[in-house]
Amino acid sequence: MPLRILYVIPYFAPAWAYGGSVRAGVEITRRLAAAGHIVTVVTTDARDASSRAGAEVERVDGLTVHRFRNISNELAWRRAFLPVELPGAFARLVRLHDVVHLHDVRTTLNAAAWPTLRRGRVPYVLSARGGMPAELGRTAAKRVWDALLGRRLVDGAARLHAQTELERAHYRAFGVADARIVVIPNGIDAAIADAPADPVAFRSRHGIDADRPVVGFLGRLHPVKGPDVLLEAFARLPASLAGASLLFAGPDDGCRDALSARAAALGIADRVVFTGQLDGLGERASALRAADVIVLPSRSENQPASLLEALLVGTPSIVTDACGLAAELGDRVRVVPSEDPDRLAAGIGAALADRASLAGDETSNADARRSLVERFRWDRSIAALVETYRTCVSEAPRCAS
Repeated sequence: MPLRILYVIPYFAPAWAYGGSVRAGVEITRRLAAAGHIVTVVTTDARDASSRAGAEVERVDGLTVHRFRNISNELAWRRAFLPVELPGAFARLVRLHDVVHLHDVRTTLNAAAWPTLRRGRVPYVLSARGGMPAELGRTAAKRVWDALLGRRLVDGAARLHAQTELERAHYRAFGVADARIVVIPNGIDAAIADAPADPVAFRSRHGIDADRPVVGFLGRLHPVKGPDVLLEAFARLPASLAGASLLFAGPDDGCRDALSARAAALGIADRVVFTGQLDGLGERASALRAADVIVLPSRSENQPASLLEALLVGTPSIVTDACGLAAELGDRVRVVPSEDPDRLAAGIGAALADRASLAGDETSNADARRSLVERFRWDRSIAALVETYRTCVSEAPRCAS
């Protein structure tokens, strides 16, 4: 029997600038709909720093998408989503569904949902998407939110969805019992391995010589992603790598001006490239293949799609121990301590000096890609989500009061 699923997320296609959560949300909902379930998405009109997606109700890819207008797009880009018409509509929408899936912990969409969800008649699953730790910026505000609503929101969830074992640990630290946590990773889009890519043309478009070593970063330029740590590490590379370029590929999310100023102060501005948002699978594949090594210098990272994509196209990668996949993929990547530019510089230097060894031969790379695709299959993740939803629905009568 098909489930009626209400999927609540602050940003949805075409809000690609908000990062991997948008792409994951689109994949999950489309695949749920393709499996025969009735899926309604509740989101806002957020698109990027300067434009909106448009407030409307539309039917696309088998989904019904309700976009509610934010009071301010500028505030939305700062993660203060204020869709004023949502609270009145939410109670009606919830009654039409069997289960609700909330994304992120500290959002006004969740606050709007809470008065209806607290009644316990419709169960909900909560996905923190790596956002559980309060120490990742705006700590005081997060602690106030948790005291007012966050704790009750977590306690009221039928299940807490983690993408990695690291995120399971984050839930445990918040006091959640293991029995209420399900670990279901996102799948990966294996198509990027065969996507049309032209790394030479990509380099040329961004003023990077074909023979230069390139250190790549794919993602939002946000403090939690650690681009500042990578910049400091890049400046500490040995003189033998003075010709290398640093490629920041992704939308500005509050760091670009500071990074540019710091690069100038370090005397390396002419070797640092900013591409802005990359659109399309081919452009992402070109960027990944244009780099000699991909670095994720995150202060906290759950399940980064860019890491899995880099491994699929065969680009050597470095992550910090704050990445949720570091323990799972430690045999495939170099792992360095978070917020340690010296250790990161050493890792980058070693990777660039030994690129052939780090990349491996074609046969072993093909085997590793097949293993990776099998490990992160979308169909398996969707089946696990559906099973979780059905469990929540079956338990709801016992939980309702």
